[in-house]
Amino acid sequence: MNVSDVNVGGLRRWSLLGGLVILYFAAGKLGLHFAFVHSSASAIWPPTGIAIAAVLLFGYRAAPAIFVGAFLVNITTTGSVPSTLGIAFGNTLEAVAAGFLVTRFAGGLATFSRARDILRFSVLAGLVSTAISATIGVTSLVLTGSADSSQFGAIWLTWWLGDAAGALIVTPLLVLWGTNPSLGPLGERPAESILLLLVVVATGALVFVYQGLNVYPLPFLCIPALVWAAFRFGQREVATGVAILSTIAAWATASGSGPFVMRSEHESLLVLQAFMATIAALTLPVAALVWERKAVEQERALLLDRERAARAEAEAANHAKDEFLAMLSHELRNPLAAIGNAAQVLVGFAKDEFACRAVEIIERQTRHLSRLIDDLLDVARVMAGKIVLTRERINLADAVQRSVAVIVGTGQLQDHQTSVELDPVWVNADSARLSQVIENLLINAIKYTPARGLIRVQTRLEGDEAVLRVQDSGMGIAPELLPRVFELFTQGQCNLDRAQGGLGIGLALVRRLVELHGGRVSAYSEGPSKGSAFVVYLPRAEARRTDDVSPAAVAPRSVSRKRIVIIEDDADGREALCMQLLMAGHEVHEAKDGQSGIEVVQRVRPDVVLLDIGLPGLDGYEVARRLKSGQDCPRLVAVTGYGRSEDKDRAATAGFDAHLTKPVEPDELHRMLHAPS
Repeated sequence: MNVSDVNVGGLRRWSLLGGLVILYFAAGKLGLHFAFVHSSASAIWPPTGIAIAAVLLFGYRAAPAIFVGAFLVNITTTGSVPSTLGIAFGNTLEAVAAGFLVTRFAGGLATFSRARDILRFSVLAGLVSTAISATIGVTSLVLTGSADSSQFGAIWLTWWLGDAAGALIVTPLLVLWGTNPSLGPLGERPAESILLLLVVVATGALVFVYQGLNVYPLPFLCIPALVWAAFRFGQREVATGVAILSTIAAWATASGSGPFVMRSEHESLLVLQAFMATIAALTLPVAALVWERKAVEQERALLLDRERAARAEAEAANHAKDEFLAMLSHELRNPLAAIGNAAQVLVGFAKDEFACRAVEIIERQTRHLSRLIDDLLDVARVMAGKIVLTRERINLADAVQRSVAVIVGTGQLQDHQTSVELDPVWVNADSARLSQVIENLLINAIKYTPARGLIRVQTRLEGDEAVLRVQDSGMGIAPELLPRVFELFTQGQCNLDRAQGGLGIGLALVRRLVELHGGRVSAYSEGPSKGSAFVVYLPRAEARRTDDVSPAAVAPRSVSRKRIVIIEDDADGREALCMQLLMAGHEVHEAKDGQSGIEVVQRVRPDVVLLDIGLPGLDGYEVARRLKSGQDCPRLVAVTGYGRSEDKDRAATAGFDAHLTKPVEPDELHRMLHAPS
């Protein structure tokens, strides 16, 4: 900061203080014009409001200007120097005390923003601090002989009431305009602002000036206009309205007009000031309450907008996640399908023991990867509430027996001892999802049980619940982990000797699927190295009658030769599937994109079209729609890496007759090829 900046700052400060002295002096002279009980005491004293506002706006540096202004007002009246000094000191201390109390206990400059702070201001500045000036001022007059002691009470009441009215009427006006000089709502609604001003002036004229209404007690008519200002504009406009009404009322009352005219001008002004101070103390908190409520509503609306934006963002992120998982599934399933189909081809040529074992390993690991992909996608669907169950009456024991057979077929149980105790018990469940629950529990037991450990599987009936219990003698569950074992991505300790890892989603998926069936699942363990048990409870269902079994379920497999067109852009997957079908005795034709696929179908007239979805150019949905629009459309089967429920629904809408998710099991593909049209 250079010297010129200091000089400019100092000049502004002195100009400010000089202006404050002039304003105080002018307001004081105006107020003393209404001094009837004593020349130094008036019921109308705006300098108090000016002084308190100056301390709040400019700080304690305004005190010297207040002292000088008060001294000049009284020294130019009839007071002596000693009494004038006492009065000036009392007026200055009044303003400083009010500024301190309001800043400390009522929000300072923001005191008129909240109703409770306005009430505190009314007490601290309007009642308490003004008593300081009245007491010091009247005492100074009595001690210097400028006033008779017998008049102490009357002078003190007039002084105090004039100061209180000045604090309650003038201070809010100056502080609110000083802190917010912009027009705000007045500029936003100019027509209404002008109308409000006219109503306030007209109300003041009718109530206080018009002689025809003087005999009626109508001061309450001042309230509606102020309430209008409170609801539509705010505290600043209310303070302005009160000041306008006070000016009109004081002029009219001093002129002998209005409902507050008493036996003397002094009494009239006292009653008037008491009324206007009360109006100010009541209407300002009303305005504050209204705008506090509006601020809360605006904040709520803002929070609601933010919440909507956050929800939209979360939904977009969730959609993006679903799209990513779908794409990831597609990209992973394509090579898995090629590997699986190639392995099926190799089965017919693998004569050597090592070759057969290698093919078995390929098939086993392909199924394992496919199951991991299914679990990852399913847990995302379950969390999003997108799993829809297709329920039927199922014997839980049969479902467990099939799942155990599947696990045994993969060779995962060959190093473990197993105990299977199955009592027949029926449930209403989705067969595929129930198998998912059982297999995840079995694989979890295998994962955490060392070689030659015991895995025990039981089904039984307990009351109205079907119970599945999978128990192992493995590494157990630590007490601190047990409450979180069904949470997503929760895993036990991962040792280097664990041949099978996992993603920490299997048990979370189990719990979600069991809950979707209306059941519950619990985990038990006595601690590390003491094994663990997982128990599933499902609502029991009535046993299914033997005649409920559909004849189609036991129909012999058809082995008829089919003419098949494969439309697939992945060269390895297409070739591997083609070889598998040729070895099964079918006539196979190929196409690598949608347009050429349509041409091949129109040329060879196949029985079945195995159609990928993610094709270049025309995607599988569009190819299906075009084929369906023609005559003698063959059976359309989607063979794709997109396996979500919405993908299946979209495929059905496009005209597909069936939907297979890669990699496709040979038996499933066989059933689909020979399904009735």
